[in-house]
Amino acid sequence: MLPALTLGFLAGLLLGSYAPFLPLTVTGLLLLSAVTITVLEHRGALDRSIGHAAFLAGLVGLLYWTISSHPAPTVEGSRLFTDTPVRLTGVVRQPVRRFPGRAVLVLTDCRFGPDGLQPAGLDRVRVTWREPDAAFLLGDRVVLTGKLRAPSGFKNPGGFDYGAYLEQQGIEAVISVTGPGHVALVDQPATPSWWTPWRIVERWRERLRVSALHSLDESAAGVYLGMILGQSGYVTPEARDLYMATGTVHILSISGSHLGLIAMLCFWAIRGASRLLPSRWLLILSRRITPTRLAAVLTVPPVTFYTLLAGYEVATVRSWLMIMLLLWALWLGRPNPVLVTLCTAALAILLHDPAALFDISFQLSFLSVLAIGLALPLAQSEPDLPPEGGWSIHHRLRTWLAGYSVVTGSVTLATAPLVALYFNQIAWLGLVANLIIIPFAGFVVVPLGLASAVWGLVVGGDALPAAALNQMMGDGFIGLVHLFARIPGAEWHVASPAVPMMVLFYGALLVLLVGRQRLARSATIPLVTALALMLGWWTWSPRWAQDSSVVRVTFLDVGQGDAAVVEFPEGQTILIDGGSSYDSLDLGRAVVGPYLWDRGIRHLDHLIGTHPQLDHVGGLTSVARKFALGRYWGNGIDREERFHQRLRDELRAKGIPEERAEAGLVLAESPSCRMVVLNPPRAENGPADGRHGPDTEVRRDGSTLNNLSVVTRLVCGAHTFLFAADIESKAMQRLLDHGDALQSEVLKVPHHGALSSLHDEWIRLVHAGDAVVSVGPHNPYGHPVASVLTAYREVGSHVWITREEGAVWVTA
Repeated sequence: MLPALTLGFLAGLLLGSYAPFLPLTVTGLLLLSAVTITVLEHRGALDRSIGHAAFLAGLVGLLYWTISSHPAPTVEGSRLFTDTPVRLTGVVRQPVRRFPGRAVLVLTDCRFGPDGLQPAGLDRVRVTWREPDAAFLLGDRVVLTGKLRAPSGFKNPGGFDYGAYLEQQGIEAVISVTGPGHVALVDQPATPSWWTPWRIVERWRERLRVSALHSLDESAAGVYLGMILGQSGYVTPEARDLYMATGTVHILSISGSHLGLIAMLCFWAIRGASRLLPSRWLLILSRRITPTRLAAVLTVPPVTFYTLLAGYEVATVRSWLMIMLLLWALWLGRPNPVLVTLCTAALAILLHDPAALFDISFQLSFLSVLAIGLALPLAQSEPDLPPEGGWSIHHRLRTWLAGYSVVTGSVTLATAPLVALYFNQIAWLGLVANLIIIPFAGFVVVPLGLASAVWGLVVGGDALPAAALNQMMGDGFIGLVHLFARIPGAEWHVASPAVPMMVLFYGALLVLLVGRQRLARSATIPLVTALALMLGWWTWSPRWAQDSSVVRVTFLDVGQGDAAVVEFPEGQTILIDGGSSYDSLDLGRAVVGPYLWDRGIRHLDHLIGTHPQLDHVGGLTSVARKFALGRYWGNGIDREERFHQRLRDELRAKGIPEERAEAGLVLAESPSCRMVVLNPPRAENGPADGRHGPDTEVRRDGSTLNNLSVVTRLVCGAHTFLFAADIESKAMQRLLDHGDALQSEVLKVPHHGALSSLHDEWIRLVHAGDAVVSVGPHNPYGHPVASVLTAYREVGSHVWITREEGAVWVTA
């Protein structure tokens, strides 16, 4: 009954989240569910009480989402979303999340105004503070001044919408400040109060964070902080890619594997130690409590301590709750009810926070535990009684490996669609890597780290106790991950699976696992075949079938930057720029790569970096690392900035030279399309063959770089596209020499619609039917300028702005 209630409640929450947007569809699905349940009940395939209970739970879930969903900002709150800085005060609601060079706070009870007394009409505000110089605790009231914004993200086909994610978490506004002292303490809660125990824990976590950063190098500190304190923000993006490739990224999120191993160690140690007591002591103890019950009780404090130390995130609390329920079952002397425990934990978490349903960690962790629960009967095929003399070590090892393979294989199979959906990856290597890495982390790295943490809190001091040993174990852990990541094909990227196919996959898998004993062989074979075919299709992820007469151009939404994907009818693919790359966000990794994988693209025939500025080539480094490349084109200018040197290093590592694009060069050609370079001007010291080295004599100022950026024109039959990069008036005047040959149907508006790129004669000559402006919201440059947009509209161009429309794609 409980699984049916849980499933119904989950379905109700899901329908409730879509009800405001698709009311008729939700109503239709409810009616269809009612009819389906009724038919199944009449046929005897479903117990009437279970069917009624599941449907009623669904209605309760829908109503509960409607009642508890976070309201939109009030009119008063929305009025604060302006370009005028606001003085805001609020109470720190969640543990402060720390990253290298920044901190993230979530504030509630927000007020504004000079006196800080006027209600802001905002329930939760997310604050990003760069270069922080203070640590705040739960319950602190802080003050800051900055520009309030509505949550926003990048809108691309099949892409992750960060703004929608924040809204699902109840975040109604975001604000960013930079510099020491820009967030200040106003008041602290009284002592004692509700906040007191949480503030004590947060002080512990901050002391340990500082100690680890002072005592360990960057890589080992990332491992320690991620596994012990739950602060995975200190893991570098490059290291995270390695964890993803080896299927071990879950080890960085403190959840079931961490708490479960610690609970197992404590339980075994306590029960074993109690059984080693002298027989007289053991007899006295057994009159009051059995060793198993004693172990169950004494396991609670260390597991709870670890949960608090890890920041009590959703995944961690979920795991703690499940362990508590399992320990309670041990206390009662009942068998471990995995499915009942899972359902109870899910209901408890969702009743507390319905939005957790859409949390990636919630979905993956619960699905993993469900897979383990369903696979355990397959893995536990051991006879009840061992032979005389007991089982041999060889037999035990073989049985353990078989059980491990069944359980791990089930988890990998069950989570494969979700991992592909969220991360564009099939983590097949995890089947082998987890066999070594999880025990090493659970029995060595985590216990050592926790012991160091406890000892550090007891004795105090700036250094982390046993720092050298923690460094050694951290290096060993990272070395193992690197070793597995070197296996060819470890990092296997795929397209995101379609949701209807995922529904079919999970439906078939559930029928196969739940009804395997009742299914006939004639029904089992088609189900297994269907699952294998779907997995094979996702793993293959073939390129979308494309009409041999159609060219597709996509201008991606990468915020304040450029990125355009050109797909020739014959299959050639060209990427022009790749957006920015920051310490906290790489647009090449987060936006460009996933889009290409979703299109089935793994090879780029041509990669063009129009000019070495961060918002154009910053994201190309990760693209060059993840994709097979044919040729790379730039404007020949070298810069010493780190973002450009990273790109050049990656190209050198792949053996791909930077070729100089010059006016007159035919960059790419096929039977139906031809891409020609119009800018920069042809070099005077040699032919425009595109193979010149960097021109170190060119000035590095922004205007010069912009005017020397690579401009290309694509002609596909009667259809023309002009990619104008960041050219300004000087280059636009020079391009007038092309005359009517400059005219294009589709134009990528130069320099994000800046005033410096307003040239009326050039705009009239191009006479684009569609003009695309690639620009980010709230950019500090004021792009696009109203007069520039007006100039394009006056010549009849339809203006598309990516910050409003999201990605813009054209097929012709």
